[in-house]
Amino acid sequence: MDSPPRDDSIDDGDASGDSVDRDEPTVDSDDSVSETGNSVDDSNDPVDNSDESAGTHDPGIGRRDASRSERVDPPKKDFDDPIGDLLPRASVDSRWWYWIAAIPLYVVLVGFLAVLFLGAFIFDLFLTGGIATVFGAFVVVPVLGLLGLALSVMYPIATYVDARAIAESDASWTPDPLVWGLAALATEVLSAFTLSVVLALYYLYKRHVAVGTP
Repeated sequence: MDSPPRDDSIDDGDASGDSVDRDEPTVDSDDSVSETGNSVDDSNDPVDNSDESAGTHDPGIGRRDASRSERVDPPKKDFDDPIGDLLPRASVDSRWWYWIAAIPLYVVLVGFLAVLFLGAFIFDLFLTGGIATVFGAFVVVPVLGLLGLALSVMYPIATYVDARAIAESDASWTPDPLVWGLAALATEVLSAFTLSVVLALYYLYKRHVAVGTP
């Protein structure tokens, strides 16, 4: 017995319909490429952190600026220094003040030897016939004269150098080296070291209060 005729159109339609239904939804390749391209570009683009770094606040900067603003520079000391580098520059811990301290010692030594020489002269006059007097006149007096000459040169120089060293230091006392140097020269010339003793002792006292030495 023959089978009923088959409707090819319906079968074809069903087959085509099945094929359409089974197809997956298509994705636009251009859109996918563009989206992936955008994602790649976004990941590869360098990040500009200048704004973020500029906006970052460093608390240490504020403290440093505040400390700098609160720091007060010590006032500059004003004194005359006409000689400049003609004389050696020394620190406040130098020993130039030894020449200043030598002035009172020299005057005391001269006074003691003068009394001793007078006693030796009287002793020689009556007993020894002048041996001690001759020794003192030809030995002691020249030595004291050379020592006095050295002090007469070094005393004003040492006063100037040491006063300038104190003035340039952080000491509370600011002596004018020109004034003190001229005063030292004047006292030794006009009073033969008599007033130099007073000036030297006063200078050493002021130095002790300001520096701690002598």
